[in-house]
Amino acid sequence: MKRAVLFDLDGTLIDSVPDVRLALNAMLSQRARRPLALDEVRQMVGEGAQVMLERAFAATGAAGGDMEQALRDYLAAYAAAPVVETVLYPGAMECMRRLVADGNVLGICTNKPSSIAVLVIRELGLDGLIAGYTGGDSLPFRKPDGRHLQATLECMGVAGSPAILVGDSETDVAAARDFGMPVVAVSFGYADNAEMLGADRVISHFRHLPLVVAELMP
Repeated sequence: MKRAVLFDLDGTLIDSVPDVRLALNAMLSQRARRPLALDEVRQMVGEGAQVMLERAFAATGAAGGDMEQALRDYLAAYAAAPVVETVLYPGAMECMRRLVADGNVLGICTNKPSSIAVLVIRELGLDGLIAGYTGGDSLPFRKPDGRHLQATLECMGVAGSPAILVGDSETDVAAARDFGMPVVAVSFGYADNAEMLGADRVISHFRHLPLVVAELMP
């Protein structure tokens, strides 16, 4: 039976905060609000664009007005420049290639809007390594709901196969626990202390992941 490895995107495979910040600040500037610093934005990501915008408005003054229009403006700004400063974390590409060579099927389960996620995935050359992906608006639910993981496995064509999630946040760990799959946390992502997330394993570099996957899914 095939084994599946699911990856979160932001803070796990990629550091996207610089480009998220540019798009977010463009939207805030249209509303005469102050720009956000990188560290502020880093604490806002992970639970989808809508939640991030709510946090951005709370941090820059009163609650926003038309949130639907704010979301459209943010997505338009982001889609115009999705991969300017976004980079893969060291060893990510090599690790994914190794996992595929070892017979694993890879997928991405992200709370990022799907229209942006697909642009980033393609621009960074990840589309040739994964069997499928789902975004935060692909379904009526998203992480930490474990059904988001299930839907991603179905999209990959490996529903029912042994699977593991690699992520960087409480949201990822909660989704894995809700589904009932092992979870590996990366210490180089956006969480302040990955050791406290309650994951089955914590890795400090992607070179360690193939061995951990083999241990957790023998």
